[in-house]
Amino acid sequence: MASIANDPGGRRRVLFVAPDGKRPTIRLGKVSQRAAEAVKFRVEQLLAAKMTGHAIETDTAGWVAGLEPAMAD
Repeated sequence: MASIANDPGGRRRVLFVAPDGKRPTIRLGKVSQRAAEAVKFRVEQLLAAKMTGHAIETDTAGWVAGLEPAMAD
């Protein structure tokens, strides 16, 4: 559902297909591969919940609540 792209200078971004068919990008900046994979995992959980109409898992909801407002948007 989501993928990690490596940009020049060690920057990473997460790309995914939203339920409306658009392909937004979350730019992470200079983060480790492990950190990018963690964000990718959470994005996939959010997408799955949205597409199936199920509730978000408790740990994912807590993760979203702890994000900076710009990232949460």
